[in-house]
Amino acid sequence: MKIKAVALDMDGTLLCSDHKPSERTKQFLLDIEKKGAKVIIATGRSFGGTEATAKLLGLDNGLVLCYNGAKVVNYKDKSVLFEKPLAGEHVKELINIADEMGVHINLYQDNIWYVDRADKPEVKIYSEKCGITPVVKSHDSFKSYLMPKVVFIGEHEKVVEVEKEVKKRLGDKIHIAFSSDTFLEAMNKDVNKGITLKWILNHFGIKEDECAAFGDAPNDLEMLLAVKYGVAMGNAEEDFKKKLNYTTLSNDEDGIVEFLKEYF
Repeated sequence: MKIKAVALDMDGTLLCSDHKPSERTKQFLLDIEKKGAKVIIATGRSFGGTEATAKLLGLDNGLVLCYNGAKVVNYKDKSVLFEKPLAGEHVKELINIADEMGVHINLYQDNIWYVDRADKPEVKIYSEKCGITPVVKSHDSFKSYLMPKVVFIGEHEKVVEVEKEVKKRLGDKIHIAFSSDTFLEAMNKDVNKGITLKWILNHFGIKEDECAAFGDAPNDLEMLLAVKYGVAMGNAEEDFKKKLNYTTLSNDEDGIVEFLKEYF
């Protein structure tokens, strides 16, 4: 079966440990696009935190599945193909939980990253990782609370406690997933990378068994299980790899290329 689409998580997958794609991977993706494959960046990051990498790759189709699937954007003209935000009432409750538990929370709206204070260490870490600068805005000053996602950031043990509280208060009204040990992400209950990837494939007339997807973290799992070739990166946790039929080398060893080269 010919692979017609490739979906790539960013951090720990497309990006090496230096937070950049390798030259070999960049060239390979350009080559397979010329052969007809659609290359899709699929990330938990905001569009602002993804745009520079998308431009760096230089792909023609420019599709970015961002906010863990809450939005799909064509980065070349910034047109939005798909969007499903969190309800305002749910965002307000998530903010309440963060404030009550003393945990930092990232808010996103109109491709802008908002924080209540810029001097927090969590803000510096996130800014360096994603290459974007936040706007400082108090939690009670938004006119609308419709947002694609929110992110809790903190020590793993603390964020696990936050996860329990979110489930207690909101249950299945929203979808939550860890993108790393210290990042807990909250989205609309009908959103995850897998659901949105299926929407993209259907939109372009591509079958699920004609797609390969790559990832390394829990928020990638639905996406990898949604297609025939769901591939865990070599740097993923062993428990994560056991849930999938395929694995490859790590993000620092061009794992994407090593898996896909036999199909192209």
